[in-house]
Amino acid sequence: MTRSRALAALAAFAGFASFAVLSSTAVTSCAPERRAPEWALVRDLTPEALVRVDAVEPSLAAAPDGRVALTGVTRDSAGADVWFAISSDSGEHFSAPQKLDTRAGKVSSYAESRPLVVLGPAGHVTVAWASARDSGEYADDLVSRSSDDGGRTFSPEAFLNDDHGNPRSTYHGFLALDITPAGSLIGAWIDGRASAGETEPARGEIWSSTSDDGGHTWRPNTRVATDVCSCCRLALRADSLGHVAIAYRGARADLRDPRLAVSGDGGATFALDTLVSPDGWLLPACPSMGPAITIQRGGGGHYAWFTGAENAVTQPGVYVVPWRAPAGAAGARRSLGDSLREPQRPMLSAMGAATLAGVIAHSRSDSTRRLLAGRALELDGAWTPWLFLGVGVRTAAIAGATPRLAYAVWQEKSDERSHLRVVRLTRR
Repeated sequence: MTRSRALAALAAFAGFASFAVLSSTAVTSCAPERRAPEWALVRDLTPEALVRVDAVEPSLAAAPDGRVALTGVTRDSAGADVWFAISSDSGEHFSAPQKLDTRAGKVSSYAESRPLVVLGPAGHVTVAWASARDSGEYADDLVSRSSDDGGRTFSPEAFLNDDHGNPRSTYHGFLALDITPAGSLIGAWIDGRASAGETEPARGEIWSSTSDDGGHTWRPNTRVATDVCSCCRLALRADSLGHVAIAYRGARADLRDPRLAVSGDGGATFALDTLVSPDGWLLPACPSMGPAITIQRGGGGHYAWFTGAENAVTQPGVYVVPWRAPAGAAGARRSLGDSLREPQRPMLSAMGAATLAGVIAHSRSDSTRRLLAGRALELDGAWTPWLFLGVGVRTAAIAGATPRLAYAVWQEKSDERSHLRVVRLTRR
C-alpha cells in the first residue's frame, strides 16, 4: 500500500463522512515526572536521537523484563526507511537508531500500514514492514528481520507472503504481527492475490503465515477471510494455548462493520469468523481506520473499533466489547468516547488483568489540536479517568508491559517538523 493510494482512500472517506476530521486539546508535552489525573504517573523517555530527526508512523513493543522497542519511519527524496531502537532498562536509555531496510527508500508505510515490532523470549526481536518492489509504485511485499541478541544484529530480510515472485499479485499490506510466549511468530495481512492485476481490490482477503524459527523463514500462506475492507489495518493477538484472534473490518455489500476471526490451533485454521457488532455502516469506500484487540489466557479479551454509522441504534464513535473464543462478542458494547469529541483510531493493550485503551481525539473544550487520550479498563468493568498526552498528535501506539507499567509513543508536529515522543505510564 503506497502513501499516495492511502491518501486517496482517506480523501474518499472524508467525502462520505465529514465528522472524520480530527483535532485535539491544548495539552502541553509531557514533563519529566508529572502526576497524571487519578491513576498514573507519566515520564517522558524521548531519546535525543528522536528529537533531532523528522520521524513518523511509530510502532512500540514492551516486555515485562524491561525491554522497550521502537520503530519509526523517515522520508527523503529517495523514499522511506524504517529505523529501530531498543531499551533494556524500561526506557531510561535507548540504543542508537539503526536502519533496518536493506534497499534504501523502499519502505511502504503510512498510519494504517506502518512497520511493526514484537519482542519475544530470550532477547528475541522481530521487525516487519511492507517493502516496495522495484517493478512499480503499487507493488509491495511483506518482509521481516529478526534478532536473537537483543537487537544488536539482525537476520537478512525474509518474505512473509509466499507469492512475492508473482508479478500479477502485488497488493500486500496492513500487517498485524504477534509472538507467542513460546516464541512462535504469526503474521496476518490484507492481500489482493485473488484480484491479481488490480492495484487495489474493492474487497481484499486476509492471509496469514507462521514462523517457528524466530522469523528467519515463514511457512506457506493460509487464507483466513474474504470480503475484507482493503485498507483498514488488522489487529492480531495470540496466546500460549493456541488461540489466535484477528480483528478486521468487513466489506461485503459495502457494510464496513467489525469482524473477528479466531483460531484454536495456532493459526493453522480459523474456525470462527463472526460479526462483532451489526452497526450497519454502509460506505462505498474504505474508511482507513482499523480495529484493536487484546487476548487473555483462555481465548478472550476486548475488541475496540470505530464506526461512522448513524442510525436508530448506533452513533459515530469508538466502541469496545468483550469477546470470547467460542462465540465472538460476549457482552454489551460500550462507548469509548465520553468526555471526548470525535474519538477515532482505537488502540488496546493488556496491562496485567486490566486493559489499556487509547484513542486519538480532541477534548470537549478545544477543537483545534489533536491529542492521544488513554485510560484503563479495570477487571471489574470500571474505567479510569482519561489521561491526555501530546499536542498535534498524528499517529500513536501503546503497549502494556506489566500490571503497573505501560508505554505510549506518538507522532506530533511542531514548527513544521514531525517527531516522535515516548512516555512511560506507571500506575499509582
